[in-house]
Amino acid sequence: MYKFFLHLLNTILPERLLSRLVGHLTRLRLPKFLLRPFLRWYIGHFHVNLEEAEKPLEAYPTIVAFFTRHLRPGVRTIDPDPNTLVSPVDGAVYQCGPIKDGTFIHAKGHPYTLLELLGSEESCQPFQNGSFLTIYLSPRDYHRIHTPFDGTIQSFHYIPGKLLPVNPPSAELFPKLFAINERLTTFFQHDSGASFAVVKVGATNVGRIRLSYDEYVTNRWGSASVAVRDYPEGIPVEKADEIGMFEMGSTVILLFSPEFQIDDFEPDTPMQLGQKIGELGTGTL
Repeated sequence: MYKFFLHLLNTILPERLLSRLVGHLTRLRLPKFLLRPFLRWYIGHFHVNLEEAEKPLEAYPTIVAFFTRHLRPGVRTIDPDPNTLVSPVDGAVYQCGPIKDGTFIHAKGHPYTLLELLGSEESCQPFQNGSFLTIYLSPRDYHRIHTPFDGTIQSFHYIPGKLLPVNPPSAELFPKLFAINERLTTFFQHDSGASFAVVKVGATNVGRIRLSYDEYVTNRWGSASVAVRDYPEGIPVEKADEIGMFEMGSTVILLFSPEFQIDDFEPDTPMQLGQKIGELGTGTL
């Protein structure tokens, strides 16, 4: 039945319009007698740990304000070693591994190319023969996105696409799912010359993807088109600085140049912001 719904969403139902409508609803200041019961149901149904939230439930005026809530200070430990990469989000590992000849193997054995994901040969170059790690954010997770390492933001690229679900059944049904859906990629460079990127993948009912270092917002009313923004002076960031958020949950794909070594994780391994996921190779610093 669920696969039948996915087929409808891909072929008949206007998934972008539906997602925009849901996004609009989540930004409305609903009456408290409607908002509070819904949020309490959401917390119970998805097992959200409200004790980690920065504010009490009553302080969130909209659904999206709760979805994009900050964490209470001190509830996440950022690995202090200056050489380590850290998880930029809370979630669960979807897949990880090497990038060989511009290709990496994703869920269910489906191959992706960097070109399919990033859209230009120039963007792909730093990550040839590097590595990747994909993390899925469930509805219960913290939805803000941070940087996995120190560096300078060089640019972002937005590629419009579909807004299909990104859960395992959908990944099985649509072999190129992460290259079909819309994605917003932030590109970084470390002082050593090593490069990394955070690919934020849109999904059904992800109202918007927002950036913290720029005013750009995805999934706005009007026609979606490719957007590229370069920062000639660069925007310096430190490990675990916030760089964006999902207005509801989705997936991030991390890309690393060969100077980085990524730890090996089994699918479904839980992840928390600040947890070690790899390191910059010795002798690179």
